[in-house]
Amino acid sequence: MAHIDFPTDFPSLETMMSVLKKVFEKSWKIDLDIEDINIWLENFNGKFFDVEQERRLALWLLCNFTYYNDAEINHLCSILFKKFVHALMTDYELTSSEEVEACIGTLKFTSIGRPSESGGLILYHFRQEARLSTDCFVFPTSIAATKSDIIVCIDDVIMSGGTAQRFFYDNEEQFKNKKIYYLTILTTNKAISKLNDLNIQVISCAVLDERNRAFSEESLCFFKYPDLKEPAKIMSEGYGKIIEPKKPLGHRDGQYCFGFSYNIPNNSLPIFWSSSNGWKPIFYRKEKYQNAKQAKREYDFFI
Repeated sequence: MAHIDFPTDFPSLETMMSVLKKVFEKSWKIDLDIEDINIWLENFNGKFFDVEQERRLALWLLCNFTYYNDAEINHLCSILFKKFVHALMTDYELTSSEEVEACIGTLKFTSIGRPSESGGLILYHFRQEARLSTDCFVFPTSIAATKSDIIVCIDDVIMSGGTAQRFFYDNEEQFKNKKIYYLTILTTNKAISKLNDLNIQVISCAVLDERNRAFSEESLCFFKYPDLKEPAKIMSEGYGKIIEPKKPLGHRDGQYCFGFSYNIPNNSLPIFWSSSNGWKPIFYRKEKYQNAKQAKREYDFFI
């Protein structure tokens, strides 16, 4: 079995556990504790490296995870709305609060996909922060019937842009002759480019790049310990192939380490969120189901 030579200044298991305990309580404000970490660490049973070495790598990845709690999501939605208002004022040459309010009163907000998916879940936070009436929101299927010339799509994450691109292709008639803004908390330049090609204006809180991917050449996660990046990838991908064979490092090889209080995107590493093949996740991901058969519950979980 391969051996990992950890740098002398790399934090111990105990140190990282102590740090995470404080992060859970003070920063993430999440209902997790040391026992939850230990249960998660039991997944790493020495298939690729020594058990303790695997668990040190796993904890390092967890220490580099970005978790957005409810308060942070609300704050990001507030920023997103302010950016949108600024874009609206620029695009339509609005010069007063009265003009902005009148303009917003004529447009419609929506999400892409089903109401239960993450884009729909972010709508509640956004509506509260923007102080918008429920009358401002419509289902995607009702867009064609609305008289508004401006449609604002709300989402939390758009990475590759493929899903959004397909949505607009499939609903081309719904959006015909309408100005479309796409508001999202996190995105990438690739996604922005794809939607710009469809004449859709993207507004985001942050644009992620290769630095945000755990095992890329520019990864910030392993900036200080570059020699640990490959072992961590071998381990993450190895267990990923067992639990999520179609996306061992996340959807479309995402390699991301972030999540929201209401759900974890499947672009993030499956070792954090998958519950397949007996894996015990540190975060539970709410999967979307296409039919009742797929949604069959595992009742043992509730007992």
